[in-house]
Amino acid sequence: MTALRLTKLVVVGLVLSGCVTSGHGDLIDQRLAAVEADSKDQRAAIESQRQQLVAQLPKLDDKLKEVSETLEKVNQATHRTGADVSVKLDDLMGNIQQLRGMIEETQHRLDLMGTAEQQAQQDSDRKLAAAIGPQALAQVTAKEKALKLAPTDRSGLYLMAVEQLQQVKDLDVARELFLEYLRRYPKDPQAADAQYEVAQTYYQAGRFKDAAVAYSKVTDGFPGSAKACDARLGVGLSFLGLKLKDDAKAALDETLTRCSGKATIAKEARARLLELKKHR
Repeated sequence: MTALRLTKLVVVGLVLSGCVTSGHGDLIDQRLAAVEADSKDQRAAIESQRQQLVAQLPKLDDKLKEVSETLEKVNQATHRTGADVSVKLDDLMGNIQQLRGMIEETQHRLDLMGTAEQQAQQDSDRKLAAAIGPQALAQVTAKEKALKLAPTDRSGLYLMAVEQLQQVKDLDVARELFLEYLRRYPKDPQAADAQYEVAQTYYQAGRFKDAAVAYSKVTDGFPGSAKACDARLGVGLSFLGLKLKDDAKAALDETLTRCSGKATIAKEARARLLELKKHR
């Protein structure tokens, strides 16, 4: 497996590196650098304001505690007349309400800063994606949609991803939902299934380089899972899609060796190997 894995990584690396050697490389680099600089300045300004507001909260909390302690002392000062105590209590209650209002306002501004920071990050991602190309922009858009759709519970998130894949037929959004599932629950029993579905969305979209890498994450990360043999076959099919016949043969041979007990998978691997042999 080590030799095959090394072969796959080298092949994928070579193919991916070919994407950045076009005549437009310098122009794209300049556009990306400009976008990154603008986004970095924007995020830095937001972070500076956020830190200032965060620094205010402990001071307000301390002041509120001080006023509350004073109020308690006044309540205990029974030797003073009722009128004096009443006036003092009114003053202190007013101070407490004012401080609480300031704390709530500061927290509200922090919440707005958080929203602004998230929006700035989304804007930055969109600008970078637009500079790279339509596929990258579509991926960012799908991620935004997926995060809006994603339920907070584990089973709901997985079911939403399956629904987007099987019923809505939105490969990009389904992929992002499965990836979100993996980010939240990397050790979950369904993690292998989720990673396999990620690979499937790439394969169905004809993105065979990405599919090969994603399938390999199943075989390497979840070798004992029920999807491991399916993923081994997927690696071979992805290499066929890339017209890398030697690598495809190695992957399919390994599928037969490791998954001979899986009748359907073994049959598919043999058929593909036979096709390769005929076309040599």
